[in-house]
This record gives sequence, C-alpha cells and structure tokens, in this order.
Amino acid sequence: MRRRAQQPEGWTSEPGGLGPLPGRTWRRGNTRVTVGGCCLPLPIGCLTTLVAAGVAAAAVARRAG
Repeated sequence: MRRRAQQPEGWTSEPGGLGPLPGRTWRRGNTRVTVGGCCLPLPIGCLTTLVAAGVAAAAVARRAG
C-alpha cells in the first residue's frame, strides 16, 4: 500500500478502486473509511431517458401522421 497525502489531522489518503470504478481510502489509527463509486450511471440514465423520449415522440408522430 502506498500513502499519497498526509492530512493535518493525522488522516492518510490512499488511492484505490477496481478498474474503472474510482475509490479512495482514508486511514487514521485503526479507523478506515473507504469511499468508492462511479459517475457513469448518471450519463447512462440521461441517455436512456433521452432515447425513450425520442422513441415515444416518433411513435406519436407516426400515429398522428
């Protein structure tokens, strides 16, 4: 394990994560806090909503026209 940054309060930060999922681990004594996640679901959700709206609009236009 590599320690990257020493915080003034005694916390140490370590990079982490698995593949494309970013993560960070903070340590202080016997306490370990790990934060991980990925922002990829946000654009995927927006794109899915946009595509669904486009398909619905095309279906309505096809029925009306």
